[in-house]
Amino acid sequence: MKKSKTLDKNNSKNINDKRMYFIRNIEDLEDKSVESHKIEYEVSTDGYTVGECNFGPYYFSIWEISYKKEGEERKLCLRIKEKGYSQDDSSWKFADKEAFYHEGDIADEILALSSLFLRRRFKRGPKVRWNDEPRLFLKPEEWIDKPLITGKRKLTDLPYWLELVNGLDDNLHQKFILAVRLYYHAILFLEEQPDMAYLNLVSSIETLCREQNIGKVELRDLDVRLATLVDNIGNNDLKGKIERAILKREKFINRRFREFIVENIEDSFWSYKERPERGRIDPGTLRELLTRIYNQRSKTLHEGQPFPPSIFRPPLIGAEIEFSLGMIDRGRKWEPEDYIPNPHFFERLVNHVLKTYLKRNQKKNSKNK
Repeated sequence: MKKSKTLDKNNSKNINDKRMYFIRNIEDLEDKSVESHKIEYEVSTDGYTVGECNFGPYYFSIWEISYKKEGEERKLCLRIKEKGYSQDDSSWKFADKEAFYHEGDIADEILALSSLFLRRRFKRGPKVRWNDEPRLFLKPEEWIDKPLITGKRKLTDLPYWLELVNGLDDNLHQKFILAVRLYYHAILFLEEQPDMAYLNLVSSIETLCREQNIGKVELRDLDVRLATLVDNIGNNDLKGKIERAILKREKFINRRFREFIVENIEDSFWSYKERPERGRIDPGTLRELLTRIYNQRSKTLHEGQPFPPSIFRPPLIGAEIEFSLGMIDRGRKWEPEDYIPNPHFFERLVNHVLKTYLKRNQKKNSKNK
């Protein structure tokens, strides 16, 4: 019973800890009785880097001894001594929505910080050693957005689409190509950095949605409490001026983002034959999910809040959205109301919306109309 209470106390302490993982690990290893293991990673860089770094349980050093020209890839080695985790770990009991979390580990933290402080690109490779034994851990062939590599695409289909681009309203060319480039960069690194790819997909739509008609907007739609305060102003003329001034300042990008997507969806999107039975998104819930997506974008960029862990891994049975009753990762908790669509669904949605927008915004004299 004592052991259980000690574990619970430690788990509660770790979940409330707001420090980075590599800092916590140094403190954990000060307890000589704690179980630990050593991991070595292959790291590559394309910049001239020499020497070695010893920092507590971390050792970062050059590995490949050879002459390299500027820009050629060089190999380094990162060794980490890390605390092990007990099978009795009960951190799920203390999981919290505000716990420190990012979809990365100690190696990710060290390489990201090294890139900042040394101004070098450090790319993490496979694990090459475990507890002083040579072991090569290769990444399994699983895909976050498998439809990008499956099936067959025909280059003979391109002329149809390029002709539509030629017929696009001249005033929309710049916005459209910027949106397309954001989509292009998103799918380039979607497997390695799905959160950054997700942000790019949101930005792709933002580029086009600024002029989206969202109908009449009232102050109450923006802020109920503020609207109530304005309503208490006795002078109706002054009250109207204040409300108009507030609304003019607001861009309502979240609403424009949501309505732009909904307006540019054709029936063919929902009749896609590869859709799953479980974790399938109902069209009736799309507006709510798009609001969550934009809120997640804002929380990540402006508050440093992480994406849910479900977007970082291949979807179970191709699910369009996580369908579990809850998720826990390193002491942080997510519930169904926190879930957003999986990357492969949102990527397909953005792809469809961009194509629909192109088809609907042809020049009046275009033969494609």
